[in-house]
Amino acid sequence: MRGTFLLTIMMLVSAFVFAQNGKASKYLVYKEVLPNGDVYYLHVLVGENLALTCSDLKIPNTIPFLSCDLVSRKPAGYKMLDVVDRDEIYVADVTSRKFNKLSKKTIIDSYRPDSAFVAVFKKIAAERNYSDTILLDEPVMMKFTPNIGTERIGDYDCIVGMMQVSESYSWKIWYTRSMNYNWVFNDVFWLVPGTVVRAEDSGNLVYELEKVEDSDFVLQENTESVREAMRMFFNR
Repeated sequence: MRGTFLLTIMMLVSAFVFAQNGKASKYLVYKEVLPNGDVYYLHVLVGENLALTCSDLKIPNTIPFLSCDLVSRKPAGYKMLDVVDRDEIYVADVTSRKFNKLSKKTIIDSYRPDSAFVAVFKKIAAERNYSDTILLDEPVMMKFTPNIGTERIGDYDCIVGMMQVSESYSWKIWYTRSMNYNWVFNDVFWLVPGTVVRAEDSGNLVYELEKVEDSDFVLQENTESVREAMRMFFNR
């Protein structure tokens, strides 16, 4: 009798903790193809209210590091994580927008990189002979045309849309309405009413969805949970 009582209590506690932490996740992998042909991978763990997006950055003349965004779908903002040599995690709180009350004006206002960001990417553009990063100085318009055609890509029947970010910069986007995880990707793709299967910008940067898997991992907003998720991503 006592054992049954304790088991019931444990099950109730487990259910409570699970409810507080959210549901199990989806694991998405995007291939990122740069204009010069370099290929990187974007790993995305999407829970009910939290998502962790990680990408390897191997910029010339810099220390290799892993860039991660821990994003909240609730109005809690998001956290940026940088892992230098993948040995230590540095968590910095960042004041951000409220994803569940996102408006077009909020997106446009938030999509304004600071001067340091522009300088870094202009340096990379000069080293790699890119020209499209100059658009970072242009006013942002964020005009999305959601349905300019249809096309099947892999297992997905896609709708084709066009995102005009600024006067000289745009994205052609293939997306599916069978999933909706774009709130975890970036400010541009958040406006897409589905999940991006392929995206190609006017400078020939390409994202391709390579994998979607179920995961029993429950992502929590704490450092150890993030560590576990990153170990899962990169088999550490």
